[in-house]
Amino acid sequence: MSVSLSHAAGQAYRKPLGVYAHTDIEAAKQRKPCSNTTTTTDLHTCLRNLYAGLLADEGVSGITAGEHWDDIQLSDPLCIFVNRCASGTEDGYDWIFLDDVFAEANAAHKSVQLIITPGVDSPSWLLTKLPSCDGLFSAAGKAPADCGQATFINFPEAQRADGTPPVQPLPWNPLYILAWDDFLIHLNLRYRSNPAFVAIAIAGPICASTEMILPATGNQSTTASGLPADKAWTMLIAHSFPYIASYQNSDQVFIDVWKQAINAYEQIFSGVTLFLSPDTGGDLPELPSVSHDNTLFTVDCSNANKPMSCEAKTEILSYFVTANGPNEKATQVGGMTASSQRSTGNIGVPGVKVLTSMEGPSFVGGAEFDFAVSDPTTVEQEGCPDPNTLCMPFGFFITPEDAAYNVLTVFFDKTAAAAHYGGTPGIDPIQYLELDYTDIQYAQNNPCAKLPSTLPGAPSLQDLINLASHDLFGIAGQSTPLPPPTCH
Repeated sequence: MSVSLSHAAGQAYRKPLGVYAHTDIEAAKQRKPCSNTTTTTDLHTCLRNLYAGLLADEGVSGITAGEHWDDIQLSDPLCIFVNRCASGTEDGYDWIFLDDVFAEANAAHKSVQLIITPGVDSPSWLLTKLPSCDGLFSAAGKAPADCGQATFINFPEAQRADGTPPVQPLPWNPLYILAWDDFLIHLNLRYRSNPAFVAIAIAGPICASTEMILPATGNQSTTASGLPADKAWTMLIAHSFPYIASYQNSDQVFIDVWKQAINAYEQIFSGVTLFLSPDTGGDLPELPSVSHDNTLFTVDCSNANKPMSCEAKTEILSYFVTANGPNEKATQVGGMTASSQRSTGNIGVPGVKVLTSMEGPSFVGGAEFDFAVSDPTTVEQEGCPDPNTLCMPFGFFITPEDAAYNVLTVFFDKTAAAAHYGGTPGIDPIQYLELDYTDIQYAQNNPCAKLPSTLPGAPSLQDLINLASHDLFGIAGQSTPLPPPTCH
């Protein structure tokens, strides 16, 4: 599908292409063998060996590295003036875990995408400066005029959140925005000239991931007292902006703070790819907004079960398309499964392809497997086309290979490579794919499928990764050789 939207003239900016090993640094620290290390030096050695092994894979273009803001900026920036910066740091920043990723990527001549999460993963030194708004939800119904955080429960991806209980900075709080932008400036200064650095997720007005997901009634989030999240946001907005009529009972403030975040990234970073992760049309409060865009809303929200949330997201996407800055633009889906939609109407992977197919200069697109297919506890959830039916070919549970193939069917649908995965061929471009790093390790350690497969030729997971990489480069007009099958 072709959509015509204005877009700044393109240049040769660094951008991701191929298959990436998605590596959450905090999770990797907790998994074997790195969890068994006894010293900090041993931990860094373990992680660098992990990255080197992933990057040695012929089918892997690089690493998507995720880290929490509070694990990097350990101290208030003012610490340098009072000589109270965190132990082991000169200025309160601990970059060493990201430095490990970049060192191995450069050694392998491969690339790095960054996903740094603020929101509920904001540093404690910042959160202590933000008065709580939770009093609004109590019987007294009062909170400080400058309150800047609220407590929500049952929100998506809560298991990734830091703090007990995790608190949500109000996305529009000026101190939160200022501190985050200042951090981004330091991040850019450290890695802007590193040739491995190709992309970074735009974040800021978020909760527990860089995706456009906030606590919302539609995702069963509530306050600690049980107040539905959308009602809580309505109260928070009214309290913060009592004299701005357009913000009342509206998603407009979320749209505006996302625009601010886009502008900040375009001003801070240069020469790389900036990507947004709208995912599906839901997961913002289902409140009205002032609509200025009709094109993307008509295409991306025709089947959305949360149309007002979807409208807010397409407003943000429309602004992103037209925003000026010295960077490539991209969107991606962070929660792709075999049951994800394959037709337009609720953003998702089809919504990514709407933008990559639009008339004018290029727009990059990608998607990430939501769960690891090599994990027996998540393979069904990730790899079954029908989430309500068990997948049991040959009487066994679905294999990692079959699950990955089913997800690739969604990912490559309506592209020139769709027929390789049983999809519908088309001309939609797509540029990059992310798998959990444990899937890459499984593929490397299992050259032959362990269980009978329904797939022609019984490909290994490594074969599918190699084919996906080959097809992504082919779609980009870069022919690469396809390695022979790994099982002999």
